Amino acid sequence: MKILHILAFSLLASLLSTAAPSPLTPLPREQPQWWRKQYEQQVEQIKNNPCGVLFLGDSITDYWKREGKPIWEKAFSPYHPCNFGISGDQTTNLIYRITDSGIPAQTDPKLCIVMIGTNNTGHFKGGEAPEKTAMGILGAVEHLLVRFPDTHVLLLGIFPRGTGPQDKLRQHNDRINAILAQCKLPRTTYANINRRFLDSSGKLLPGISRDNLHFTEKGYAIWADAVLPYIKKYCK
Repeated sequence: MKILHILAFSLLASLLSTAAPSPLTPLPREQPQWWRKQYEQQVEQIKNNPCGVLFLGDSITDYWKREGKPIWEKAFSPYHPCNFGISGDQTTNLIYRITDSGIPAQTDPKLCIVMIGTNNTGHFKGGEAPEKTAMGILGAVEHLLVRFPDTHVLLLGIFPRGTGPQDKLRQHNDRINAILAQCKLPRTTYANINRRFLDSSGKLLPGISRDNLHFTEKGYAIWADAVLPYIKKYCK
């Protein structure tokens, strides 16, 4: 079954190929140099510490250690959380970090929480087909399922961005999320928690974001409340 999933992704990659790299291609970011240093530091932290729940993604995950730090420590510390998010990463970069490192966890996580893809949207200014980005996201999940055969994956829909529902890049992410919602991968739960961040008009709640993309501590508190039931379920 795993082989069939991988073959299906490979076939879809060939059908959707353009001048841009396939979202399934593992690609490191050679510049800036801080990326390599941060990646290697994260691998060492995972290697040398117990890991009950592993967060994977881009800057929105990465910044748990900044704006989200008080919430991270209060909400997640009993579950031995590890952070595998790096600012600016696209699906190709996350797949590279998973496959290159093998995620040498001291203890295999009980739950992986994945939120990636908004940088594909931003980098290509909405020009990458939603199917391609979704394929890259699901490809990253596939690698995690193979790497951790007893781990459950919580796949989160890409979080809302922009000033409101009329924002073109948010609409693009919504189309990606509609594809992810059809995910049928084993040991994987898809959850779209975006309404928690929005008011009745579809605008981000006051005070939860500093730039209509990244969260403040208030935004991270909402995120934590949304995923804690899953963490408690799988990280007993």
